Amino acid sequence: MHNDQQTQTRGYQVEQQATRYERNPDFIFRRIVNEVVLVPVRQNVADMDCIYTLNPLGAFIWERLETPATVDDLQAVVMAEYDVGPDVAAADVVGFFGELEAADAVRRV
Repeated sequence: MHNDQQTQTRGYQVEQQATRYERNPDFIFRRIVNEVVLVPVRQNVADMDCIYTLNPLGAFIWERLETPATVDDLQAVVMAEYDVGPDVAAADVVGFFGELEAADAVRRV
């Protein structure tokens, strides 16, 4: 499923080795009752048409992006936290990163 340079899942490719990702500071992360949401804030105004609800795994990954991390870093913490194998962790992390990048919620550093 992956090689030394890239992981590919659902037609989406993420460079792994040295590429680090960080949260886009234009997004706010909030826990509201039993939901976790990301809200894009542009020029100090929340874009209420683009609220993203995260599942527990998505929230877990987002919290780990408090400091820049590689996909491999995140795959390792997902494997440890959720007791899943490398293929499942890679598919979950890469799939979520595809969605985050499409929403411009993360950026490469």
